Amino acid sequence: MLFKEYLEKQDILTKLIEENSAYDYGYSEIHTVEAIEDLQEANVTNISKHLNITKGAVSKITKRLISKNLIESYRITDNKQKIFFKLTDKGNAIYEEHKKGHDLWLKRDSEFFKQFSKKEIDIICDFMVKYNDHLDNQINNIEGE
Repeated sequence: MLFKEYLEKQDILTKLIEENSAYDYGYSEIHTVEAIEDLQEANVTNISKHLNITKGAVSKITKRLISKNLIESYRITDNKQKIFFKLTDKGNAIYEEHKKGHDLWLKRDSEFFKQFSKKEIDIICDFMVKYNDHLDNQINNIEGE
């Protein structure tokens, strides 16, 4: 299937471009690190919404990231109940490495995308939105069981 081949090649390219230290961590861990850095108030609820995964999954991932010294938790004085997360120096290094990989991907593929018209790009984007919605529904159906 062409889509499977595309995903496999993206994975190979990513591994060739990014440094090896990012591969000591799983996909969900790397993207949780990214969400914590990118969100204004990184707590379980906000990370869950940002990554479109369950709060339970975020709790498990953040516990692993704390144990690996990539993030730390804290509370703000105004709200002692909510727990927030921030990156450690080690977590920030992983974030920067991952960001560098994204930037390289954009640079690498921007010339390729220039060959398509706006109409063609719109059609591709429409397909991707619909396919992502389909995958979200599949995830929600499995989680709801």
